[in-house]
Amino acid sequence: MTENHIVFYPAIEKVFKDTTLAVYFRPLLSVTTSVAGKPYVIHLVATDGLFCKEKFNYAEKNFFGFKYNGGLYEFLGDLKVFNGYNKIPALYSFLQQDFLLSRDGYLANKVKVSDYLKKIASQLKKMFTHQDFSDAEYYAEAFYSYEFTKYYYERFGTHRHISVVTENYGKNTRPFLMDEDDALSILEEFFINLPYNVTFDYGINIEMFVAGTERYRFMSINGGGDVLAMLDPAKDIVYMLEYFS
Repeated sequence: MTENHIVFYPAIEKVFKDTTLAVYFRPLLSVTTSVAGKPYVIHLVATDGLFCKEKFNYAEKNFFGFKYNGGLYEFLGDLKVFNGYNKIPALYSFLQQDFLLSRDGYLANKVKVSDYLKKIASQLKKMFTHQDFSDAEYYAEAFYSYEFTKYYYERFGTHRHISVVTENYGKNTRPFLMDEDDALSILEEFFINLPYNVTFDYGINIEMFVAGTERYRFMSINGGGDVLAMLDPAKDIVYMLEYFS
């Protein structure tokens, strides 16, 4: 695969059969490839701003399974894996409405994450109890980082992370697609500790790796980690691993 195959921020309707999954999974990029003689469009998605609290088949510890159907993902897990999952849609709706109204100002004034959180803090406190506020703020930080970076790309046609635009951080110039050797090194560690990393038996192996990227280039810089996709062509299942070293 080469960088020429990448589509940044693919439209949600081109990623998920159920578009409401955009509340939980944020599309980073799509890359076209071929496995066992069959073409696939692999979508790398991530969940920054959410905590995996429970364990379900195909949804546990930032490890998720999706049925691949005609280029679209169908989530095989259970959204209850996320702490406060039932409160996230309302939070997402509020944040999305605010961003659509204010994004040009956010971009023109290079509004930092910290200032954005101050701006919306009073509304978040009205929506959430004190116990839930920190989780909501964490989700809002991830949301803003992703949406700001995405909007910059849509406006100017070049990828600049929010930290580069608003904090004058140095731009990451590495290729967006993870080097295969680096990815396999991560997966070797993951599989060595597989019984501790996942509860259920998915029949996966290291040879199933198809694509990966650095997560923080798209989302909160505090989130860190990498996103790696593995494909089981026999079952047409894509496994998404968010790995934190």
